Amino acid sequence: MKKTLILFTLLLLTGCDDLLDEAPDNRQEIRTVEDAAELTVLAYSRGSYIFTEWLTDNVVKPNGNRIDDWHIENFRFETVESEINQDTPSFFWENTYAAIAQANQALDLLESITEIDDQENFDAVIGEALITRAYNHFMLANVFCLHYSEENKGSLGIPYITAPETSLFVEYDRGTLEETYQKIREDIEEAIPLINDDYYKGSKKYHFTKRAAYAFASRFYLFVNDYENCIKYSNLVLGEDILTSDSFRDMDEVFSGANSTQISSQFLDPDSPANLLLVRTSSFAMRYSRGYRATTAIFREIFENNIQNTDDHRDLRYSFSCCDARQQPKFRENFIFSTATTGVGYSVNVDLRAEETILNRMEAYVMTDQTQKALDDYNTFAPSRYENGGQLELQTIMDFYEMAEREAMLEFIISERRKEFLNESIRWFDIKRFNISVTHVDNTETNLDRVSESQIYTLEASDLRKAVQIPPNYSIRGIQPNPR
Repeated sequence: MKKTLILFTLLLLTGCDDLLDEAPDNRQEIRTVEDAAELTVLAYSRGSYIFTEWLTDNVVKPNGNRIDDWHIENFRFETVESEINQDTPSFFWENTYAAIAQANQALDLLESITEIDDQENFDAVIGEALITRAYNHFMLANVFCLHYSEENKGSLGIPYITAPETSLFVEYDRGTLEETYQKIREDIEEAIPLINDDYYKGSKKYHFTKRAAYAFASRFYLFVNDYENCIKYSNLVLGEDILTSDSFRDMDEVFSGANSTQISSQFLDPDSPANLLLVRTSSFAMRYSRGYRATTAIFREIFENNIQNTDDHRDLRYSFSCCDARQQPKFRENFIFSTATTGVGYSVNVDLRAEETILNRMEAYVMTDQTQKALDDYNTFAPSRYENGGQLELQTIMDFYEMAEREAMLEFIISERRKEFLNESIRWFDIKRFNISVTHVDNTETNLDRVSESQIYTLEASDLRKAVQIPPNYSIRGIQPNPR
């Protein structure tokens, strides 16, 4: 069934056919490889998906925080209808499709170029446009669709846009999740051979380098249960043998400093080999006095009750005098002033980092009966996380979780992922992939016996609401909403 998709932000790039019949003035037309490369700079979404962190078991209602209506809707697993601005699902949807439009415009321009002076640079721009298109669609699918599995692959996908819009109203079919993922796979596999790090300037970390593309492929293939390809691309990031210092940073060093600004600068450092892709988003995610957040109780649950029984260097809890919220300094607010006193806030996020690839490979090793390799990865990685070096044997993990080998290792890896990516929204993807239920209590009371049932909201293991609802401002224009 055809549905109408309106991406009004794309009108910045395209317009109605009649208006394009002749140039309105004598400004230079976009027609060179360099012009296309400038378009790909904007093919990284400004929209943050931090709201998915607030759907997880990493947050509660803290005392003293500012709670807006859309925060309440999101925390209660309801459709976010009251707000469409920064950090909301609507803002993420709109800005991510706008980024896809930039990639498509670049690809369309490149197709029109017949005389190519530098084939490597030409191919590099195509590669970046394709990989950003794949990544943006992948993130949209992982937010607004169910997780990919044999049972869910016939469920609704997302509109996969592969050409610039030339009309205000364009009809699209959401298709199936399997069809969406197949198109993502095709774009990834076409893009990776074309990406050329030498084309980028500076730190290169604000673009898809080869390592960043490999890390994305590692995540993609893990999420579709293609463990051999996950291992293949993880190896291209990490090397096939023993992990090196390029694969991770020492969190005791990163989370040490005079203040949160210094610490966040160390975490976000583009020169760190472990940081693979940095993306600037229009977000207030760093303002921990807003919305539902982690508290001391959450930090204790995540970091203290664990198999190591020792200090975890990732357990850094910054607090505020106004409220009970706690933060890790992984974000830093920047500000672009439009006047002397007003402007727009933004943050820089580490969208892809090598530590994720280590944990991806560990999971893939476990699922392909290579448990010792997974444990070897962990024991190389652990000294940079735990005060006592973190070395573990398989039997210790099995005894702790009281499970068989594979199940115990998976539980252990899920726990490590939760610690590693607190406040980075990766937890939401794991909640979907592993069918984890979540219960939220919209009350600051810690004793559940004193909480009204009307204040308890549960997201069941296979809950359809794990596919975040299509923003109402788009569903009313024809995009098929997710079933409830």
